[in-house]
Amino acid sequence: MDTVHNFKVLEHKAAGHDGTLTEGDGLLIFKPALPQELEFYKAVQAKDMSREELSSSQDAPLYSWMPTYLGVLDEGAKVGNGSNAGLLEVDRRLSESTDNLDSTLQPQANGEKKYLVLENLLYGFRKPNILDIKLGKILYDSKASLEKRERLKRVSDETTSGSLCFRICGMKIQKNPSVLGHLLPEHYEEEAETDYAFINKLYGRSRTDHNVADAIELFFNNPHLSDTRKHQLKKMFLKRLQLFYNTILEEEVRMISSSLLFIYEGDPKRWDLLHDTDQLMRDEFIDSDEDDDEEGEDEKQKDKKMTCLSSMSLIDFAHAEVTPGKGYDENVIEGVENLLGIFMKF
Repeated sequence: MDTVHNFKVLEHKAAGHDGTLTEGDGLLIFKPALPQELEFYKAVQAKDMSREELSSSQDAPLYSWMPTYLGVLDEGAKVGNGSNAGLLEVDRRLSESTDNLDSTLQPQANGEKKYLVLENLLYGFRKPNILDIKLGKILYDSKASLEKRERLKRVSDETTSGSLCFRICGMKIQKNPSVLGHLLPEHYEEEAETDYAFINKLYGRSRTDHNVADAIELFFNNPHLSDTRKHQLKKMFLKRLQLFYNTILEEEVRMISSSLLFIYEGDPKRWDLLHDTDQLMRDEFIDSDEDDDEEGEDEKQKDKKMTCLSSMSLIDFAHAEVTPGKGYDENVIEGVENLLGIFMKF
């Protein structure tokens, strides 16, 4: 399926499953709805919505690392008309009606699917470079079949998932001939009509404890950015990892096969426009100021999404759950610790 009314397939992706869509202006994405992922989004965002309580106990709550969740949409629905006109009105309706959709996530009698409506983390980037890092040593949950458990255990044992508790799943980067020339042909493919190259999961699975840092270095080796800007990016991601580590220590969740998504701007003109000034955290997607008029709100959201030169987010929650009383997720913590060790050496 390539389109759903005025939806289109998401252009930039480093890893993950097919089927993720976006709309005309790319402000939102629409991801096939899985019941456990929906429940995790709702549970985390509901738990973390008390801002006053959070301000005294946690610098960056878990929801602030996740794409903003807006609701569930039918496959046959139509959002906007080629522009963002009316998008926020639809968003509010989705958010208000989500509680009534919990039991209807499977395809309906007419064959239509349900989609999670999420903030598009790539919106506002002109030349996004993307890295997907899967966290954890354990890659399956209690619902997995014996065959799937054995298969994923082999993947973990044979890759840095087992040794470092993280693995590079893929990256999409602007072409750098001097870098790509050192990769095996089976590890990447160049996009013919763009200046991008896709580094696939086989590359990530072939990395070892000794060379995985070089793979992360490859991600930042952008031919269009100065060494100063590349160094700034690495230091910014180090700060984010340190803050994220503190977040996870405070959260009682279990996240199997979730990923950290690294994004940075590869267009030097946008760096010039923002005077090389980046933000540690993404802006809030939904503005809480109820006094703003609806017509101006759409443009305001667009403007806010143009203020970052890079971001780090937590994604993919098909096997995640909130687990009160069970403490932090050791499976994830160890992977973040090892990533911190690498970034501290850059």
